[in-house]
Amino acid sequence: MFDTRHIDPFWKGLQSCEPYRPAADWLLESPYHRPTDLSALPVETLDEPLRPDTLLTQRSLVLNRLLFNIYQQNNLYLPEGRFSDADTRAFQGFYEPRFVAANALVRPALDRTCFDFLSREISVDGPWTIEHLEEYCTRLLADYEATPSDLCLRIEASPHPQQAARAYLVQLAVDFLAEASQMALALPGNYGPAQSEMMKIFIDEFGYGVHQKKHSTLFVKTIESVGLSARMHTYYYWYLPSSLLLTNYFFWTTVHKPSWFESLGGLYWAEAVNPYFHRRFGQLLKKVFGREGTDTGYFDEHAGIDLHHRRMAFDKLMRPMVRQYGDAVIPAMVRGIETYRLLGDLTERDFLAQMDFCDALLTGGAAASGPVDLSLAEERPRGFLLEPRVCDVDTVVAVARGEVEVDAGYLQPRRLGAGEAVRVPAGRMVGARVVSEGARLSVAPERPVGRG
Repeated sequence: MFDTRHIDPFWKGLQSCEPYRPAADWLLESPYHRPTDLSALPVETLDEPLRPDTLLTQRSLVLNRLLFNIYQQNNLYLPEGRFSDADTRAFQGFYEPRFVAANALVRPALDRTCFDFLSREISVDGPWTIEHLEEYCTRLLADYEATPSDLCLRIEASPHPQQAARAYLVQLAVDFLAEASQMALALPGNYGPAQSEMMKIFIDEFGYGVHQKKHSTLFVKTIESVGLSARMHTYYYWYLPSSLLLTNYFFWTTVHKPSWFESLGGLYWAEAVNPYFHRRFGQLLKKVFGREGTDTGYFDEHAGIDLHHRRMAFDKLMRPMVRQYGDAVIPAMVRGIETYRLLGDLTERDFLAQMDFCDALLTGGAAASGPVDLSLAEERPRGFLLEPRVCDVDTVVAVARGEVEVDAGYLQPRRLGAGEAVRVPAGRMVGARVVSEGARLSVAPERPVGRG
């Protein structure tokens, strides 16, 4: 259906467009600047869907960055202060109609590339009835709440629990800084009483029109209280591919109207698991950062309101939809639940593996396992930035001369001097920044250690 040859001119235009240009720093200052390096990816890359074993790769990261930015053009972002001339140009550039149109033409093929694997990974064989669905949801939720949060336990046990907790909040910021924006895309139209029930949940998310009670405002207060910036997508470079994929999935199911019933299942499961997890994560933040001054209002709010939302999602959305349209719509709802569970598990495993690498990096571990060949090290000017990327194979970052900072998402880089090197496991994100003149840096696949 989507012949990528027809979108090749638009793809080439996106490869060189201003909003997607590289940044000079790991932290971004504008919500309209979304570095997305498409230079190494021809349009034919869209013909190869992602697979379970390629979800945590550099290609997946770039494609999901692009898809995230395309969906983000449905959202309005404004700077916190007065528009500067640079803000005005960037604002107009990000929402420029031809740029928006080029992204929109690419999106259907990109959706297929990013989500096609789900059709093979998830089975929803029936038969299903509303009674089966209710029993299934009750059992899944009971099993979930009977299991301690491995993520909270691992963060608490980290040698750097504050950095780990902040790093996880950065992953949540992918969605939570503009929380419920995807839901807003599901509201227009006329689809009966379910539309009004969906609006009730949406109104809760937006604080009943009181800005200080809006969920994204509560999240801002929480992250600021632990030392993170609330500027929109400051940490864009550090979003892991799994975090982007999960957020993109929710955009896709709301924008792609044939996925309406699937989106209901995903909404239900998100609301269902929030009370348990948010209560524990709020407790973790107090424990890690101290009770004084740590604002957990965002997590406290969800521990309460989402008990109500999960009942609404089932009794006021899913149940009436089945009653009206028949049991045939249930498999799509189950697919939404199972997809959220699959992607939620992926994001947790991805983050925990990244956290392990961050811990090793900061504690002086992550050493290369053998001798490092520095003959191919290249001289880089001071300020040179290797933008955060996922290493597809075990990789060694080594310094032949000068000093280089290396970070993996803790926002607390480790400085390497001449002769020092770190090993980056396959699937892990890393960035590097040259901090001295005339430094020579090597980033290369790890060489197998030979036998003596």
